[in-house]
Amino acid sequence: MVQGKVLFDRFEFPVIRGLDYLMDEENPSTDYLFINEPRERFSMYFERGQKPFEVMENGATDKEYCLFQMRRPNRTIHFYCPERLPDRESVMWYFYVEIFDGNGRSHVLPGQMRVVLADGCLRMSGGKEKFIEILENVQLAEAGITA
Repeated sequence: MVQGKVLFDRFEFPVIRGLDYLMDEENPSTDYLFINEPRERFSMYFERGQKPFEVMENGATDKEYCLFQMRRPNRTIHFYCPERLPDRESVMWYFYVEIFDGNGRSHVLPGQMRVVLADGCLRMSGGKEKFIEILENVQLAEAGITA
């Protein structure tokens, strides 16, 4: 259930019940944003000026990784998931959301998150994970759209 919005850079994030939001409350538009699931299944991080992830060219690394994307109306969510270390329950994922405005222009929101895995898979609590819900519902802030 959405209970408001947080303004970050040129984007409006939905405030979803049950998640913790940490931000610079001194500014109307925060320079950083953490969104945490209280049971620590995930923790998302966004920082003003953050660059989207870059994938190393073939042969540049011997570590395994996974790339995938989710297409939704007016956006594509790109994920880069580096190799999971065998002695860890969580992994770092890097992502960026590409949001298309009414003119077809792309606006990119990069971030990263720590995700807890069980047996190599997401611990699903029934239904869609809340971090996906956030990425599907983040919007361009009207004041942040420039021509």
